[in-house]
Amino acid sequence: MTVTSTTQTQYTQATNKTTATKATSAYESTTPTQTTDKMAQMQEKYKDVYTPIPETYSKADEELQTRKIYESYPDYISGPEFLKIVNSYYDELGGKKMELGLTSTQEQKDKQEMAFQKAYDLFGGEKEYMSMMKGVQEIQNNYPVNSWGKDPSIHNATELARFDNAAVYEGLEQGKSLKEAKMQAGNMRLNFMDTSYSLRNYTETLVKAGLLDSNAKQPEPETFKPNFDAPNNSTMDLRKYGIDGDWRNYNILENQNAMIAEIEKKMGQFNFMLNNESLVKNAYTELDPHYQDLGNNAGYKKIINDELVPIMNAGLDIFKNYKIYDSIDVKV
Repeated sequence: MTVTSTTQTQYTQATNKTTATKATSAYESTTPTQTTDKMAQMQEKYKDVYTPIPETYSKADEELQTRKIYESYPDYISGPEFLKIVNSYYDELGGKKMELGLTSTQEQKDKQEMAFQKAYDLFGGEKEYMSMMKGVQEIQNNYPVNSWGKDPSIHNATELARFDNAAVYEGLEQGKSLKEAKMQAGNMRLNFMDTSYSLRNYTETLVKAGLLDSNAKQPEPETFKPNFDAPNNSTMDLRKYGIDGDWRNYNILENQNAMIAEIEKKMGQFNFMLNNESLVKNAYTELDPHYQDLGNNAGYKKIINDELVPIMNAGLDIFKNYKIYDSIDVKV
């Protein structure tokens, strides 16, 4: 496909085979691709290595997991309960409540550290507590529960489970350990799934534990939108090439084919930028000199090749090979 522009004859079509090889053009996507679901195949292949997260929440699953935990660790308490203990010690030490958006004082940090140590001591010390938590994590891995599905405010619990399972299997296919594969899956979830619930839940946990003022202003997820007309704008303007906003951003669409198309569209934009260096350079040299050498400007090629392309390729492989969404409605 050609790049739609009044000066398109000046552009080099994306052909870099070592970078964004799955891209098509500067900003056009391919025809939606029919996905194949290899989840069952991977479940059979790795049945002795990984127990997948159920697609829905089950009380029976949770009760089984809880029973297994307490059989091995009778003194176990949940994270929120542990934080309540920490908070009680923090109050005993005269610690002042912390607030989101405000930097903790050294006194607050010292008293919080002391409070945590007192809580660890109830379990024989920090080392013993961490050992217990590691064992609990192993049990939770072996007897997983779809905890997302227990929260009525999380609308995509099934899809989150499918995506995590797929990402773990892909990590195992790459030769990663289960721990490495699960860590990679968590990072990919943040890149390709709606996880707006996480910040809210984290804040609520701290409030319930008494570690955060309940009247504190709740943070909103970051939604940076550059103002290209602002004197202090630090983001290069590529809109005339069909790349709107921050060139690194893309939409998370809750639809299988739409997500494939969105990733391919973004890969096409990356390919365009890699193969039209002079045009991109013109864009970032128009910025204030203080911003021109930033990684997202002069260093854009390294970011694309080393960070973004591997992530996008991995996401594309998941959406093309595993069924994540059932819906056909596109939700931005």
